[in-house]
Amino acid sequence: MFSVSEREQLHRDLVNAAEIDPRVVGAAVTGSAALGEEDRWSDIDFALSVDRDLDAVITDWTALMYACDAVGHVDVRRGSVLFRVFLLRSSLQVDVAFWPSTEFGATGPAFRLLFGEANPLPRSAQPDRAELVGLAWLYGLHARSSIARGLVWQAVYMVNGMRDHVMSLRCLAEGVNAVQGRGLDDLADASEFAGTLVLSPQPDEVSRAFHVLTGLLLREITDSGLAQAVRALSPGVAAPR
Repeated sequence: MFSVSEREQLHRDLVNAAEIDPRVVGAAVTGSAALGEEDRWSDIDFALSVDRDLDAVITDWTALMYACDAVGHVDVRRGSVLFRVFLLRSSLQVDVAFWPSTEFGATGPAFRLLFGEANPLPRSAQPDRAELVGLAWLYGLHARSSIARGLVWQAVYMVNGMRDHVMSLRCLAEGVNAVQGRGLDDLADASEFAGTLVLSPQPDEVSRAFHVLTGLLLREITDSGLAQAVRALSPGVAAPR
């Protein structure tokens, strides 16, 4: 397990590496550290503005991270930006974002510029409500068919996916962060979702959790035709008051 002092030292080393790399013209701290909200479990989120040889910079910084005891990484792309997420042997997560300098900037409040210049960028939006609704009922359809077919573990998977989207809808309704569960602990009453947890891989238990979850989805739906179709997924269900 990494220590806070180890994390801080690695962060300083990465900043120093960015400052002496002539291809890197800007850097920023992102995530919780940018907001002054780091805790014992926080990772390192670091963004680089690169003005040339982007592929070479990615290769060289990847080698640097493995020299710092990384044991694996995973890539997430957003347009031309690469977010390379490293796992260190100590279990510390280090996210390094490689931005073309023409696109480098803050897309949200969790951005603190260390050096260089940041472009004005539109802020990242909340998830689309219609898409969340659609994914919730789609998971619900597959949960129902999995239960009917006796595919218990597949049904559990579908119920869990449905819950994620219904909870995100609740976050939107209450005006808290609906991205990746970040606002769930800010909900006024998330405890009512406790009944949607599948407590054992038994068909009756999966059906019970699905029934409760379908009722919670109904609360988030205003379209009468869609609500009628969702209600048919689990007969007898009603939206909680």
